[in-house]
Amino acid sequence: MKNDARTARRLVLPLTALATAIISINAAADDSSASMETVQVTAQAANARSDIDRQRHSNKVVAVQTADAIGELPDANVTEALQRMPGVFIARDQGEGRFVGVRGIDPSLNATTISGMSLPAPEADTRAVALDVIPSDLLASLEVSKTLTPDMSADSIGGAIEIKSLNALDHDGSAYKIGVENSYSDLQGEHSPKLAAKFTNVFELDGGRQLGLAIAASHQQRNFGSENEETDGVWERMQAEDGSEAFGAPEIEQRDYTITRERTGLAANLDFRLSDTGKLYLHSLYSDFSDDEERQRNEYKLDKGDLQTITASSATWSDARIKKSLKDRYEEQKILSVIAGGEHDLDLWGLEYALGYSRAEENEPNRRDTAFQQKGLEIGYTSAGRTPDLFASDSAAATDPSRYGLDEIVVENNFTDDEEVSFRLDLRRDLQLAGNQTELKFGVQQRNREKTGDLNATTYDGFGGDYTLADFAMRRVDYGLAAFGPGVDKGALNRFISANRANFTVDETATALDSARDYVMDEDVTALYAMHTIEFDRANLVYGLRYEKTDFSADGNRVIESGAPIAGAEQVAEGVYVSGESYQRDYNDLFPSVNFKYDLTDNVVLRAAYTESLSRPSFGKLNPSAKEIEYDDGELKVEAGNPALDPYEAQNFDLSAEYYTDRVGMFSVGVFHKAIDNFVVTADVTASTDLTQYVGSLVVDDAEILRPINGDTATLTGAELSWTQGFDNGLLLRANATVSDSEADLGLGAGAGRSSKIALPSQSDLVGNFIIGYERDAFSLRLSTSFTGERLVAVNSEDAALDSYQDSHMQVDLSAKYRFANGLKLSFSGVNLNDEPLYIENSGYNGQYEKYGPTYVLGLSYSTF
Repeated sequence: MKNDARTARRLVLPLTALATAIISINAAADDSSASMETVQVTAQAANARSDIDRQRHSNKVVAVQTADAIGELPDANVTEALQRMPGVFIARDQGEGRFVGVRGIDPSLNATTISGMSLPAPEADTRAVALDVIPSDLLASLEVSKTLTPDMSADSIGGAIEIKSLNALDHDGSAYKIGVENSYSDLQGEHSPKLAAKFTNVFELDGGRQLGLAIAASHQQRNFGSENEETDGVWERMQAEDGSEAFGAPEIEQRDYTITRERTGLAANLDFRLSDTGKLYLHSLYSDFSDDEERQRNEYKLDKGDLQTITASSATWSDARIKKSLKDRYEEQKILSVIAGGEHDLDLWGLEYALGYSRAEENEPNRRDTAFQQKGLEIGYTSAGRTPDLFASDSAAATDPSRYGLDEIVVENNFTDDEEVSFRLDLRRDLQLAGNQTELKFGVQQRNREKTGDLNATTYDGFGGDYTLADFAMRRVDYGLAAFGPGVDKGALNRFISANRANFTVDETATALDSARDYVMDEDVTALYAMHTIEFDRANLVYGLRYEKTDFSADGNRVIESGAPIAGAEQVAEGVYVSGESYQRDYNDLFPSVNFKYDLTDNVVLRAAYTESLSRPSFGKLNPSAKEIEYDDGELKVEAGNPALDPYEAQNFDLSAEYYTDRVGMFSVGVFHKAIDNFVVTADVTASTDLTQYVGSLVVDDAEILRPINGDTATLTGAELSWTQGFDNGLLLRANATVSDSEADLGLGAGAGRSSKIALPSQSDLVGNFIIGYERDAFSLRLSTSFTGERLVAVNSEDAALDSYQDSHMQVDLSAKYRFANGLKLSFSGVNLNDEPLYIENSGYNGQYEKYGPTYVLGLSYSTF
């Protein structure tokens, strides 16, 4: 029995070939006249039909987008292409989509694979793969599975994202495409070029064998930026010296970012068809992503002064400080994935195998953070809300660069590496059971993963002289949210550091604290599974059991800033002691699953599924080394990991009905329920933390300890609707929405200062898309709207008013294309046309407000596909 994937492929290929086809039907009316009827199958309609048919014939609940369908949208990378699927939303960085979430669930709770093998993550703090490093030009299709079968990794509570790369055997003969683009950032006034190309060829060999070669490459240099105002910490209730009381902020920052991002993607795939029953393949993907960031920042350090008076919308501090700082950071991320394998049909038996190697690394060389400081200022704000209006009573002093003394320079060299070797072997056997065609499949999978971090920072607090910002001042910072004052000239500062660094004085304590964050984490997963598929007359049943054994170990450092020696710890600087921190645990899990599909009629498909899954906490949350320890005059701030975290565990229920029209049309409605144990949330755990583990016997007057903890239980219940309809006049409408509701229990117990019930962290109650497409002759147009509802992003274990939420986000994008008869295509896109910002708040007060502006893209391509 052939599996569903092969069946779906045979259905998809002829539909894809129709993408630009025009079928002409000639009929003679009589001897003297003739009439012609032309039926045009538009590219948009054919691509929609291809996606729909892949979904219809799957034995799971899935959403699919082929490369041709992605090409109709204004999406530059895999992340932004995925956001158009039902139930899918994206998390953005500097306005660009980076991480993908499914059904409103945190992006770190998804599994991501390419050609069946998992992808590692270059970032230090997350398992979520930033799919923006993979250009959309390099893929054949995207598939998001919302229910799992036993032959899939169980590491997925949200969804399993499968990236299928180019396969030359899906095309006939030789074909190529080359394209150029230029994008324009309206906020920064910068242009960004892009070049992409792909080539496929099929070589006919002796004995009917075929060798397919597919090569794709893409390079983009994007120049853009953002403007930001954010609060360091949260707004909390404060009492002023005059007795007034209201919510106030400890520190408010103004930030201006200027960024150059470069993306280079390469894919080279070999597919060798031995016969109708066997093939071999070698697929490779390389991605190089760099981010050159310059950040100008004003830090209004309000809580370093004395609060004189405060209202709900204004406050004044005396003897406070302003810091002006520059972050000069170049970061490079690389992902390499190589997969070799084969598939063979051996009469009643089938064999599949694959060996994969993946590596992701992030390198941050010679990062420089420089701060200038002025003390003794009377400062505050005259309005609160989304963007507080900041003021200084003596504005002349606050904007005088000569009054800002050079306070600190930090030079960092950081490197993280995520490496995985994986192997899978699958056997299947065709059987007859009570007259029904069935398939028994079983196999073994092994994944060995190692995540390492080598973090090094040197802090300088003496510079051989009394330097001020006037020695390095940049008079104008292009910042539109408010008056910014002078900034830091990067060139002048870097020349100074290069010429004088050997004479700087090292802050031994800060350097020791920041450089003791190294870690090594190993995670080995061994999996066995058995799966049975039964084909009834109008139904399909897939059920089975998966076993996974996880071996986890973590090695890091425990750092203590103390006035007295610490037993068993090594002194690395005056008052700083370090001891090794190791953790190891093994756990075993069984994951039953059932997927049932029933063709009620030729047009109606019913589905039901029960699956169990887990999601392992991110490596950043498992890190035994504290990410940050700051102690200053009795004030302690710690951001730490927790290697003892249990993995999320979930029971997942799905019911859905799908209606398919004879033309380009589909309507589906589904409901789902997830019961989740051990969900993870970052919480302020100061009240329950022994502070001596960070400061020994030092006196602590005020502390904030942030650490991930396991909550108790959580539930997520929702409904998912999707609609696609094509019309004879070339109009295509697509809409989808996922509505969900969640409740999680922090497990605080009796006597807690707040309710233990919260929404599931990072879960959005509403995720939706609406797309209007139109195609007539050579012209096509798409207007796309994506919406992600409010979601909880940070929890305070003592006061619900201090919880932080990310505001709802709605973005409007436009794509227009004109296809010339000779294969040329002219395209125009507008991204974030409504200038939607990012906003995070607590109790209605600013947490982060960031503005990106719209981007416009003009492109030209030539294709023989």
